[in-house]
Amino acid sequence: MIADGFGGAPGGEQASAIAVESIEDFLANTLKWFFRLKGAEKENVLAESQNALRRADASVFEQSAEHPELDGMGTTLTLAYSLGATLFVAHAGDSRCYLFRAPRLEQLTHDHTLAAALAERQSMTADETSRQHLSHIITNAVGGRSPGVRAEIHKRDLRPGDVVLLATDGLTRHLSDPQIAATLAADPDPQAACERLVALAIDAGGRDNVTVVVARYEPSATTAARVS
Repeated sequence: MIADGFGGAPGGEQASAIAVESIEDFLANTLKWFFRLKGAEKENVLAESQNALRRADASVFEQSAEHPELDGMGTTLTLAYSLGATLFVAHAGDSRCYLFRAPRLEQLTHDHTLAAALAERQSMTADETSRQHLSHIITNAVGGRSPGVRAEIHKRDLRPGDVVLLATDGLTRHLSDPQIAATLAADPDPQAACERLVALAIDAGGRDNVTVVVARYEPSATTAARVS
């Protein structure tokens, strides 16, 4: 799980911490139930994943109401977990979840930004500077100015050797998909892949929060590397 807060330094940090804590509570209360699921019952996980983000959204707004100086705080949130060979992803914001199945890197989530929304409608006519500015405007997040997060949900089957990557926009603004895929292919160890991806983003001029989580399935090891 990754969460990249916004709304000023104190607000962003608070929002991401609240969201993560809320999701962790959700997982702690439901994990045993998850492992007992069979067949079609796994579809209930999709609904529960949406509920998890909604609870996190409500928690952030409760804190905003109690602390007016934090009004408008919010965070991206991307959560990925597996039950057996099934991957579930819940997402809001412009952090990303990728599935790397060599040699193909697939972006599972969509960027919830104004730039992405305009591009989908094929109405993006602004110059590059304007597009970069619009890419910073988040249209769907946990918290923010308007309650009611819209959780984007995905379910995918996993195969041995698959790699799941979670990353904040501090990585994806500076590294292309081919660069990310090449790094994951070159570094089978998740720790090495995390550190290499973060280093490449910084070398490319990244100054924003760069958070990367890599999980490899066969059997998997999971690790995270972060630089703020």
